[in-house]
Amino acid sequence: KTERKFNVGRILFIVIPVLVVFVFLSCVRIVPTGHTGIVTTFGKVEEASLESGPNFVLPWQKVVNLDNRVQKVNILTDAFSSDIQQVDITGSINYAINKSTAMTLFKEVGTNYYDKLINPRMMENTKAVFSKYTAENLVSARETLSKQIRDDLSKEMDRYGITVISVSIEN
Repeated sequence: KTERKFNVGRILFIVIPVLVVFVFLSCVRIVPTGHTGIVTTFGKVEEASLESGPNFVLPWQKVVNLDNRVQKVNILTDAFSSDIQQVDITGSINYAINKSTAMTLFKEVGTNYYDKLINPRMMENTKAVFSKYTAENLVSARETLSKQIRDDLSKEMDRYGITVISVSIEN
């Protein structure tokens, strides 16, 4: 009987510290550099966001990482000029999400914000701006076109906390 209690005590002496370490480690989440961590509790977005590096959260909370670095996406589309000539367009957009509003963006739009917000509005603005110029004037107005598209897109994206850094019409 005494040996049995001794073995149970020895097992508990080993198991309890292992459990404590496991619980502690399950509370640590690493947010990569250039990202903001969005904390959710059972699907509800918490009001605080996490900076990059190690962070402590409750074991039942999840952390979704949103990239705050400048992101570049190439676009291919077509549009019509004011003289109804079809124009094939190759370009790119550089954008970044703001750290301070990343939580709101995630709450309202989710992680697929490029496909839901930026891309459709980029295509819409590109077609609207191109329709103001004749096919002949489009080549020489490339810089003006890029600026107009960026300005229009920036106005729409600012309310979501997305900064449009540049739009380039490359071809």
